[in-house]
Amino acid sequence: MHCALGFILVPMLSVLLLAGCAETAAVTEVRVPAAVAAGRVVIDLPVGHKAGAYEWGWGCDGPYHDVAWIAEGGIDRILADALRDGAGWGGLSLTPGAGRVLSGRLVDIDLSLCRRMSGDTRRSVGTTGTGRVRIDWEVTDPPRAVHRFTTEGTGESDVPSLNGKYGIIIRNAMADATRRLATLPEFRYLALSSPATGTAVSAAPSPALASIGAAPTLPTAVQPTVEVTAPHQTQDIADEGDGASQSAALIRWGSLTGVIADPGGLVLLPDTGANLPTPVPLMLADGRVVDSEVAAQAFGFILLRLPAGLWPAITIRRQRPGVSQFLYRPGDDGSSAAMVAAHIGPARSQGTEVPSLLLDLDTAVWRDPPWMLVDEEGRLAALRGQRTLPGDPAPYYAPAGVMAHFRTITPPTATDATAP
Repeated sequence: MHCALGFILVPMLSVLLLAGCAETAAVTEVRVPAAVAAGRVVIDLPVGHKAGAYEWGWGCDGPYHDVAWIAEGGIDRILADALRDGAGWGGLSLTPGAGRVLSGRLVDIDLSLCRRMSGDTRRSVGTTGTGRVRIDWEVTDPPRAVHRFTTEGTGESDVPSLNGKYGIIIRNAMADATRRLATLPEFRYLALSSPATGTAVSAAPSPALASIGAAPTLPTAVQPTVEVTAPHQTQDIADEGDGASQSAALIRWGSLTGVIADPGGLVLLPDTGANLPTPVPLMLADGRVVDSEVAAQAFGFILLRLPAGLWPAITIRRQRPGVSQFLYRPGDDGSSAAMVAAHIGPARSQGTEVPSLLLDLDTAVWRDPPWMLVDEEGRLAALRGQRTLPGDPAPYYAPAGVMAHFRTITPPTATDATAP
C-alpha cells in the first residue's frame, strides 16, 4: 500500500520497494474446465470480532484504533465474484451445475487500514490498506466423502474507497485465497477428474474401452450443448479442408509431428516451449523440406505458415465428435485410441473460448497421450493442449475452434485458399 511513497521518501530504496510490490504470483493464461461448481462463501465471524485496525502511516489520518467485524452490504456478491476470479487466476473455469460443489467459510480476517489524506488539501480521500483472510473450503461430492482444504490469501487497495468501506481489499484477498486453492495439486486432481469415475481426465487408464458398445458413464458436470451429435451422425455443416489423406498432410520438425490444417499453408504443431529457428524447416510427407514462419501461438499450439500455394490439408471436423464416438491416432492400424466420454465447458485463452472434450484413453496411450486424434473418416477431431500446471491431465480441444481462433488473430494472405 506504500509502493508509491517509497520513491518520494527514500529514493535510494525505491528500486527495492517497487520490486517488492511487483512480487505477485503469475496468473495462468489458459483456464481449464473443472468438474466443480461454485457454491456459497459464508462469513463465519462473530459480530464484534476484531478484524484489524486503522494504523499510523505516512499520509494516514487519525484516529488510529481497532475495528470490529460488521458484515458490509453486498458482501455475499463480493465473495462470489472473488471465488470465480480467483479460480480463473489459478487456471480453472468452474462449471455451473456440476455435481461437485465448492463452498467456503471465511474464518479469519486481519485488515491494516489507512484513512488516506490528500497531499494538497490535507483532507481525507478514502480508505486504503491491506488485508489477509483464511478460508476453510469444502468440496461436496455426493455420495462420496466431503473434501476439505484451507488456504490464506492477501489483498490490498492503493485506490481510496470514497465510501469508507474496504470491500475491495476483502475481494482481492479472497480471490488470492481461491487462486492458492486452485493451484493445490490435491484440489486440482479432484477438480479435473471425472465425477463418475474419480479418475483424472486423460491422465489414467479407463475401462470404458474394454467393452465396445457399452454405454459410457457421463460426469454429472456435463451440460447439454447445441453441439452434441449422435455417434457417427452425418454432419449437416461441411467440414474444413481439401480432403487430403492423413499421411499427405503430416509434416515433421525434428521429433515432432505436425499437420497441415489449411490448404493455404497453415500448419499446427504442438508447443513444447522449445526455441524455434527462423525460418522453421519442415519435412513434408514426400521428403521435401520447406521453410515456414511462426504466425501465432495459443492453447498450447504453434501456427506455422508455409510459402504461398495450395497444400494438401487434412479435413477438420466442424463440430465436436459425438459422445461415445471412438477416435484414432493418424496413420494407425485402425485400433481406437480414445473414446469421447463427454462434452465439457470451454477452455479460455486470449479472450477466446474453445469447446473441450472429456476423453477416455486406451491403456496403451494414456501415459503419453497423442496430441492429435482423428475420427473414423480420417478428419481431425481432437487436439491435446498444454497442461496448465505440472501434473495436470492434458485437456483436449475441438480443432475447429482452435483454428477459428488462429484465423482471428492471424492476418490472411492474398493467396490463402478457402475451404470448399
